[in-house]
Amino acid sequence: MHRFVSPSLTQLASATALLGALLLVPTSAHAQDDVTLTMARERFKEGVGYFDKKDFAKARVAFLQAYALKKHPAVLLNLAQSELRSGHEADAAKHFALYLRDYKDATDAERQGAETGLTAAKALVAEVAVDVDANGAEVYVDGDLEGQAPLPGPVFLAPGSHELNAKKEGKSAKIQVNAVAGQSSSVALKLAAVGRTAPSGGATPPPSGGEGESTPPPEPEPEHERQGFFPWLGHKPAGIVGVGLFGVGAIGAVAFGVGSKSAYDAADSVAEGIKQEAVHVDMKADDRGVCVNPSEWLAKSYSDPSVVSDRAAQYKKNCDKYTSNVNSGDTFKTLAYVSAGVAVAAGAATIIYYLVDSGSSGDSARHEKPQRRITLFPVHQPGFSGGIVAGTF
Repeated sequence: MHRFVSPSLTQLASATALLGALLLVPTSAHAQDDVTLTMARERFKEGVGYFDKKDFAKARVAFLQAYALKKHPAVLLNLAQSELRSGHEADAAKHFALYLRDYKDATDAERQGAETGLTAAKALVAEVAVDVDANGAEVYVDGDLEGQAPLPGPVFLAPGSHELNAKKEGKSAKIQVNAVAGQSSSVALKLAAVGRTAPSGGATPPPSGGEGESTPPPEPEPEHERQGFFPWLGHKPAGIVGVGLFGVGAIGAVAFGVGSKSAYDAADSVAEGIKQEAVHVDMKADDRGVCVNPSEWLAKSYSDPSVVSDRAAQYKKNCDKYTSNVNSGDTFKTLAYVSAGVAVAAGAATIIYYLVDSGSSGDSARHEKPQRRITLFPVHQPGFSGGIVAGTF
């Protein structure tokens, strides 16, 4: 399956990205907030760079990381634009809808861009309104938590088969939905006690009655297969941040380790030169190491005071260089240990999060073959005219 989105709206999204960069300036906050905001701004700038290069898959990941750190409308809008262009239309529709619903202060141009993107995404996914008979029930789509009932808007599903599930206080309901691109529908979930099967429509069947009748034990619900790590990661911004920190820590540990070795090697080279000069002037080493005052031994080897002074100055210069290299090696070694600690902590946290959170059904991977569809969306706004061509093949 191939998806194509015309780059006509790249100008609009890039302009929004630049606007977001200006808005992500930290205001008064605690030191930890400043660090988080700085990280969000860096990920955002990376996303802008990838977007301008039309590498929308990497732009999407960078904007996901930025939005996990800072819930900002400019980040959300650029994330949705990247998702639309990288083949994640259901996520794009969800985030365009969230942007239009929650950010009322958007400019007319920003709202028009979001509305156009939402229309393009909805043409490629199904829109399903989910009604649950118990407020506060957790609603899941293919095992991933969507939110609590009542949901603020419809859910958007890629074409194919999906399982919708609701749970609250020991009761649950689920329904299988066959999503068709471009279609809107609604489903109702009526919670029933776990272990009792609800008929179509969610109604709970009456219990069996007469004497002598036995009620068979409820059939156990089938165990869910664990979701693959990378499919799970694509829908978990916190997981993406954890993997990113692991990568930064691992790279830092290697880089600082190499720097530490280079600094120590340079120090050893200088020390060897000092030792050779010490042998030349018959200078004996003591417990202070190679860098001791050589004037007494230099005076024995050279009669000219100016030569003694020059050699002593050169000796001091080399000793300072030796000390500087050793200090640099120590600093790099410490940074390598710190980076390795960050990598280990981030990797362990991400793996634990995955093991705890990923025990969901693999139904989302079983989609029916989508129909071929091509849609053109004209765009007209001040200073820009163009359109989006979107489709599945």
